[in-house]
Amino acid sequence: MKNRCLFILLCILPMLCGCNESDDVVRIFTGKTWKLTDVLDGGTYIVRNPYDASSNPGYWSSNEAKEASIKLLEAENNFTITFTGVLTNKTISGGISGRAASTSFTGSWSADAESRFFTAKPSSTSDNDALGKAFLNGLNNATSYEGDENNLYIYFKEGDKKRCLLFHVQE
Repeated sequence: MKNRCLFILLCILPMLCGCNESDDVVRIFTGKTWKLTDVLDGGTYIVRNPYDASSNPGYWSSNEAKEASIKLLEAENNFTITFTGVLTNKTISGGISGRAASTSFTGSWSADAESRFFTAKPSSTSDNDALGKAFLNGLNNATSYEGDENNLYIYFKEGDKKRCLLFHVQE
């Protein structure tokens, strides 16, 4: 019986030692193109929900303007971002390239695998489309991230609000 308990403990020990609280940031960010799917304001989806002037976050002046943004969002290469980077200790940093609605950009970024701190500095901060401006603003004001190999959430501050850019892997 003692030998059996010892054997079980020895089998469990490598699993306990192998626990890691940090993200695999190389797998999360690099080797794919991320496509924006929505912007989250608290618990409210900004793009998916119908236009409501009373609860509008300030991106659009009318339902027509919002519909125009959605059409641009649905275009294949709009609202995309690609990350390249090198991992040093628990931090990855490198270059970004992407496209808002009418503006292509490059820039730099970094993410910490343990604290999930995230920063990005795209070369452009302006776009002709309201959602494009929000996309670039979100990247410029990013504070943290969450995600896995298929979904990426970049949190950012916009005034006194905390919002989130939601991405999935572009197919």
